[in-house]
This record gives sequence, structure tokens and C-alpha cells, in this order.
Amino acid sequence: MTVVLVGVGADSEHLKPKLQLTEEGYFDYIPIPESYPTTETLTYGTLDLDHRDGTADDYVTAISPKGEDSDWIDNPIEIESHPVHHDPNFEAMTFGDRRGGGGKGSTLVDNFGSSDETDVLGFYTGLKEGASDSNLNRFLYGYMTVEAVHDLSTLDGDEYHNALREFPENAHTKRLEAAETPKHDDIVIVEGLSPTKKLDQPVRISERIDQAPWYRVTRGFADEYNVEGGQKGIGRKFPLVLDMDGEEFIDKVASASDTR
Repeated sequence: MTVVLVGVGADSEHLKPKLQLTEEGYFDYIPIPESYPTTETLTYGTLDLDHRDGTADDYVTAISPKGEDSDWIDNPIEIESHPVHHDPNFEAMTFGDRRGGGGKGSTLVDNFGSSDETDVLGFYTGLKEGASDSNLNRFLYGYMTVEAVHDLSTLDGDEYHNALREFPENAHTKRLEAAETPKHDDIVIVEGLSPTKKLDQPVRISERIDQAPWYRVTRGFADEYNVEGGQKGIGRKFPLVLDMDGEEFIDKVASASDTR
């Protein structure tokens, strides 16, 4: 009975401007730009925003598919047609990440499936609370109830490819189908089920500090959600493990989001 929170979604290394909440405190989930050939048809020009008028390209002014060290694309036509790396995919209830290379796959394999009780994978990202805010505090913006975790990293060659193809809506499978080879050979797939949800009003989980890693989990969140190790520093995509049953987590998040 574990909840794991992972940092995913568009960030300042991949997208301009920095994401921020609306004046009403709502959040529009925008994925990072795809950096590999893909069969994904969802682009910034076809990704409808949940709480702002229009599509993601009406908001996004520049993308950097390979991160801050690569060239930025600021041509509106190129941004409009650029596919997103749709991971997590809340509609298809699927998420994938590497076991190595800075991925969260090992954390997911190690913490999920140890009991018959409900496991939940939560997602957070860095957001500004308003136009004048210079900080990117971490906000929990969605979750996926875990049906199964599939560690494909032990497989090789065609066996790995065939296993990945069992999840056709996953962003990593779409990379395989487009390039005939996957970008990574150590993917872990989380297969979700209902309830899975994007939060209209995300829950802030961090506060700014004056030294690296510059943010830490708030004392209130650490205590309320039983963060293992208590209050701690939190990097941009640092996994957080909560000693809490998934159903209790979902109830707490619903209550916290409704009272924002």
C-alpha cells in the first residue's frame, strides 16, 4: 500500500514560458515536446487546454525537445505541428519511464505491488502561482491508480519490442513504432485503472529554500501525507514515497483540491 509521486511534465528546460496557474488557481497539463521519432498524433496545435481557451500552441512560445542545451524552436508553425511526449497519458491510463539514466522506473518497481491494497502513482511539476511569481514550486497535479507494473528492462531484442507493443498508447511504444527501435531499452510501464485523474486545482507540495536543491517538501505536506523520511529537499523530478494507502491518498487529494 504505497503512493509514489514523480516529477513529470513540461518544465523550464523544455518549454517557454514557465507554466503557471490561472488567476482562479487552475492548471493546464502540457507535456514535454517529443525528442524522438513517434507515431503520436497529438501536437501542441491539437492539444486542447482544459482551463484556458484554445490549444497549447496558443500558450507555448518556444520548445526545446532535447532540453536546455539544445536549440530552442520559436517558430509558431513548427511549435503547432510538433508532437508532444504524452506521458503520463491520463486518458489511456499509461505511464512509462526508464530504470536507469535518471529515470523513476526502479522506484516504481521497488514500491508497487507488495500487497493487495491500492497503490497510486502521483505526478507533480514546477509551476508559478502567478505572473509576478519568480519561483517554480512543485504542485501535485494528477494521479493514476496502479493496476500493474511491468518491468521490461530484463528483456532484450524482439522480446522487449513485443512486450512494449502490448501497450500501444504509451509514448515509448509510439517511439518504437516510428523508428523501429525504442529510444531506451529499460522501460518500466505502469498500467493504470480508474480512478485516474488530472486535478483542476493542483496541490502545492513544496516551499522555496536558499540552498540547493532550492525547494523542499512543506512540513504540512510531509506530515499529512506521511512522506517517508519526513520533510526533505526536492529536486525537479525527485521521487517521493508516501507511506499511505492509495484510497486514503485519493480522498485527501480530493479534499485538498476542493478547498484551494
